[in-house]
Amino acid sequence: MSDPLSILQLRLDGLAEGMQQTLLRVAVSPVVREGADASCALFTPQGELLALAEAIPLLLGALPGAVGAILREYPADQMRPGDVFVTNDPFSGGTHLPDIAVVQPVYDGDTLIALTASLLHHQDIGGTRPGSVPPDATEIYHEGLRIPPMCAGQSHGFTREFTNLIRFASRAPEVVLGDLETQLAAGRSAAHGVCRIAQDLGTPPFLKALEALLDRAEKETADCLRALPAGPFHGMDALDPVAELGPCEAHVALAIKDGRLIADFHGSSPQVQAPVNCVRSGPLSAVFYGLLTLVGDGALRNGGILRRIVLDLPEASVVNASLPAAVNARMNMVRCITSAVLQALAEADSERMPAANSGMSYVIAFSGKDATGTPFLSTEIVAGGAGGGPHADGAPGISTDVGNAMNISAESLESMVPMRLVLAEVRAGSGGPGRFRGGDGVRRVYEALTDGIAASIRGERFSRVAKGARGGGSPNGSAATVIRADGARLELTARSAVTLNKGDILIIESSGGAGYGTPI
Repeated sequence: MSDPLSILQLRLDGLAEGMQQTLLRVAVSPVVREGADASCALFTPQGELLALAEAIPLLLGALPGAVGAILREYPADQMRPGDVFVTNDPFSGGTHLPDIAVVQPVYDGDTLIALTASLLHHQDIGGTRPGSVPPDATEIYHEGLRIPPMCAGQSHGFTREFTNLIRFASRAPEVVLGDLETQLAAGRSAAHGVCRIAQDLGTPPFLKALEALLDRAEKETADCLRALPAGPFHGMDALDPVAELGPCEAHVALAIKDGRLIADFHGSSPQVQAPVNCVRSGPLSAVFYGLLTLVGDGALRNGGILRRIVLDLPEASVVNASLPAAVNARMNMVRCITSAVLQALAEADSERMPAANSGMSYVIAFSGKDATGTPFLSTEIVAGGAGGGPHADGAPGISTDVGNAMNISAESLESMVPMRLVLAEVRAGSGGPGRFRGGDGVRRVYEALTDGIAASIRGERFSRVAKGARGGGSPNGSAATVIRADGARLELTARSAVTLNKGDILIIESSGGAGYGTPI
């Protein structure tokens, strides 16, 4: 006999995935259309997660935080059909300022039955540098427009006041507004599907079934955790050292008590005056991802899992920053946290855990004006390599752990930016040695076709690379190099801003994954 709750979860998952596919098909910016830098989900009227698209685990903790912040400002009984809510505030549950969350209530008649939510990385939301990811930011005010939880629309559309706010703040307002409209369309489509399910079941039984879904996922997670040792289990990782900043370390101790996973991050470094800090959504994403690896593919994936997570976070730290911290380059810190969490989980369940992934990715924003004086702006995402596992080599050139974004194709990049992608290849030999090798990183080479192209580069693992497991070796570090048209060579740091002129070459090389086991 079929399980009605499992079928309901599949139907809801399908709606969330449909939202995601709408974003990927219709979005204006290539970082979403081709890079897949977006995420969609459904929530209960109380703000608990119902269903997630197969998207970027980096954003697992972002949408629950954003929805919670909106509900605190606009309780469910104050919402009305057609309302549209937005926020991008990292300190109210978000991630960084380019990630704008759009939340829409779903009604069956007069009854609020769900919330749709999407989060999309927007091309520019202001700030000191195009792309809103300034590598030299020291506080949030350098990074762009900070939108508090707010009602930004009625009748299923944005208000003129909100669209004008975006037009005045962004260097690419038409692109940003086009992507925001895509988020609206994705939410409306999912809302129709949710209403059909509610009408099939009847509204009261539907709402009761949602609670049963959450309760079952919670019980499955608690049972899984009770089968593991109590711990505590420890993990630690850190970003590349920068002398003037001090350490950027993530420490975690995982303990299992009463069917709950308690993640204590005390001992992590204080926040720094650089954009590498992350807020609460970062460690939540890392721990949520780690717990998903434990419960396995057969478990129901919803907010019932989140009920079994307890975070103990130090205030004003690199893992839980406070105002006015800069956070736009938080991605590699979240990867660092994830690496520490996976180390701790390997102590608890060592048979299944592979060696460490590269623990990094590049985000590169190109901007300027072409030969006709038309402004351009585009974002590149470059992945590293996966760690070797107990039974196989790691995959090369892949976005790992909490990442799931893709690189932009040469055709798309060259159509938007006056640059030529000269080379895109696996960086052979960059993965760590081992009985099962770490996956290799990536090498991408760009040639500037005009003067004055600004490149903001955010990378990691230039000096501090992933450690091998059970006798495996470490990978090669990342590198970024500019070769000027006259032959002069400039070695860049992990977070750099550089201007490229016609004939200049930019070489981006990412780190590989670590090796597993003593090499034969």
